[in-house]
Amino acid sequence: MNYVIIENALPAALLAEIAVAIQSGPFESGKLTAQGMAKAAKSNLQLSSAVHAQLLDKAALAIQAHPVMQAFAMPRFIGRPIINRYEVGMEYGMHSDGAYIHDVRTDVSYTLFLDDPATYQGGELVIATTAQKFSFKLPAGSMVVYPSGELHRVMPVTSGVRNAVVGWVQSRVRDAHKREIIAKLSLVPRILSQDEKYTELATQSGQCIQELLRMWGD
Repeated sequence: MNYVIIENALPAALLAEIAVAIQSGPFESGKLTAQGMAKAAKSNLQLSSAVHAQLLDKAALAIQAHPVMQAFAMPRFIGRPIINRYEVGMEYGMHSDGAYIHDVRTDVSYTLFLDDPATYQGGELVIATTAQKFSFKLPAGSMVVYPSGELHRVMPVTSGVRNAVVGWVQSRVRDAHKREIIAKLSLVPRILSQDEKYTELATQSGQCIQELLRMWGD
């Protein structure tokens, strides 16, 4: 599966702002933003985007600017994220993200965990591919980024409360396999440029990457 985990994905000060917003609320039904069959599978709450629009936009810009997100997702646009909340008994059954959310084509999805995993039971993010399933329950502040087309679910929370920031990115390269190729190749000029005798090779490999972006980008 083509995914990446980003530790300390947001600055501590911004995480503290989010924690205050979660404490103050208000929350509303998560079904308000579900599409199609996902609406029946979704049982959670979400922080009011109308009340906290400025904070959510601030979080989106910080996530988009993260260097690992830039390298992995190659963002063109990033939509306003959602801060969701799962209390005991809540879950989100297996589903795929809508092709467009908030007028942004969803190429890359992310889930940023906000709570110490020891404070709640269940609530794992499970992503299913044709070959296997991957389960994530990350430390507070860590984020998993993955292709939006993958089937995924949030397991039922059996104790405690699980909060997370979730959102979607429209990439400059919509194909996940092509993005992976470019992301891996991007390491080459970065490493070669550290030694002067490889300057020419670093320049040429960087040129090839830009040509791939021209061929595959939209």
